[in-house]
Amino acid sequence: MKNRIVLVGVLTCVFLNCAGAMRAQAPVDASTPEAPVAPMNIAFRYGPQYFEQSLEDDPRYSRIGAMVDQGRCDIVLLDKTMNREAFYSTLNRKVDALAANGMDAYTTAIDFAAFSTAASHPVFQIHFRDQFGQEITWHFIVGEMVPHASPEVIFRTDSSGITFLYAPRRAAGIAGTSLTIGGRKHLPGSAQPNGALAAFYATDMTAGRILPGTDLWSVERSPADIYPMATWNLTAAGGQQRILAVKQRSDREAAVEQVDLNSPDALQVVLTVVRINGAYGLASLSFETHGNRLWIFFSPALPLPAHQVDDKTTVTFTINENEQANVASGELEVQRAVDAEHLFWRFETPSLARGVFFETGVNLIPSGGEQASCVNEGCSVPSNKQR
Repeated sequence: MKNRIVLVGVLTCVFLNCAGAMRAQAPVDASTPEAPVAPMNIAFRYGPQYFEQSLEDDPRYSRIGAMVDQGRCDIVLLDKTMNREAFYSTLNRKVDALAANGMDAYTTAIDFAAFSTAASHPVFQIHFRDQFGQEITWHFIVGEMVPHASPEVIFRTDSSGITFLYAPRRAAGIAGTSLTIGGRKHLPGSAQPNGALAAFYATDMTAGRILPGTDLWSVERSPADIYPMATWNLTAAGGQQRILAVKQRSDREAAVEQVDLNSPDALQVVLTVVRINGAYGLASLSFETHGNRLWIFFSPALPLPAHQVDDKTTVTFTINENEQANVASGELEVQRAVDAEHLFWRFETPSLARGVFFETGVNLIPSGGEQASCVNEGCSVPSNKQR
């Protein structure tokens, strides 16, 4: 299976009772429908092979992880001095996509080798340099695989939001596993408080992450009306391009497909939009790759950014991953201003995430050059004419 890493800003759309015939696209003005952009950025990635090791005594790093796909390896290091992850890859397009979404990402040469011990244990060996010029060598020896490892979902919270690692097939790193950073050797640390091994290997793993921060999108083209196969074209502040397309609709519900034109990897993102009492909201969204899926459900439906709305409400959310139901839940405080929307996330479950609080949001700029309003003080949004 091919590795898929994708960092996606989640979008949605609204729909009305209208003719099914295809109609011409038109620039956004006061009469066109609102640009249906949901105020959150979710990363969902797949790894056919993944391994990780925690560190206790390195002055900078507390964790290293690697995803392996067809002999190619990508690295992530958690820098505890800044509480941020740094990504390393040999692919420029992947690094550019991650950097455009606010991540610390670097292109570097990564030497990777895989072989077996005399006792037939898989061995992975990696060598590369970090952004500070330190040489890093990782020697990982895989133990016996557990097909129904518990917990199947491992949770993490830090400045990068909240992460869900779905990894039911896991094996421990056994004796001989070590990580050398700048000439200093580190053995795996102690077991983690969330039940994860200090050094583990997993296959067929997915990772879902809700990222904090606010996105800025220009609505370049919008349909003159809303109908089956209607599309919206958007451009982000960093130049990323997205298309939303209505694939199925009924009187009360529509399925919308999101396509990221700049993404180096393929991913299926589907949003379910509902119409209730003349208003439109996001009932659920899903991300799928290689048969692995992450769902987020909202109750009541999450309201969407609107041209002439200024309000505040609260909705609940529930997250499922594959067959694991309700892996996380909590409340969202939704604040809307004209063409801007911010969400304040508070998690109730799992227990590790209880009390976790962070903010996501979106500010929209219609293509006519109308300036979007900001919810937070000090937020500066350039008009489309100035860009």
